[in-house]
Amino acid sequence: MFALGNWQLQRAEQKNQRLLAVEMAAKTAQVDLQQVLRSNINDMLDMPVNFDGAADATRYFLLDNKIHNGRVGYQVLTPMQTSSGTVIVNFGWVAATNSRDILPSIKIDTETALYAGVISLPLNNAMIKETAVVDGDWPKVLQQTDLKVIQQHYNQDLLPFVVLLNAQETSPFVRDWQPVVMAPEKHLAYAAQWFLLAFAALVIFIIAQRNKLKRNKK
Repeated sequence: MFALGNWQLQRAEQKNQRLLAVEMAAKTAQVDLQQVLRSNINDMLDMPVNFDGAADATRYFLLDNKIHNGRVGYQVLTPMQTSSGTVIVNFGWVAATNSRDILPSIKIDTETALYAGVISLPLNNAMIKETAVVDGDWPKVLQQTDLKVIQQHYNQDLLPFVVLLNAQETSPFVRDWQPVVMAPEKHLAYAAQWFLLAFAALVIFIIAQRNKLKRNKK
């Protein structure tokens, strides 16, 4: 239990560092896709980027099981053609319909336009099993943002990152990006709980040992 408490403290520190990195990146001047590709990709996480691109409105992906304000929905991942290659762009969240068999109607502008967002490096969860089948049906419902899987479906080389588009008041998509799922303060609260449980267990152990010694003396 003491080890779990220390682990929660470490997670809180990691989250603090992540939030600090996001804050510093937000103050950085916007870069273009070529600058991202010329740099160490891990150093470009959360960097603001802008580019001209044309979205593919006929072949896009819906990232499943995304919750916003208690409502179930999808995040819309759209391939976008740019001068630097094809990049996957997360347009944001849309609500699901009342039936899992009926996907929401998505309208995506296909005209070449200037887009702005931040660089995201999706992490794959080995415990999540992908269900989408490679065939000619679109859109595709995905269980996670796995660029290798997306490339198999799209059958075209993709840039090694995703762009999360900036929020826009006029956009039908909700773009409320959370850099960390659990705040550092929550990890600290969990750490305190583990330390209290460990202390309680230690006290119980000491009392039990004292009672045992007393019985042995008798």
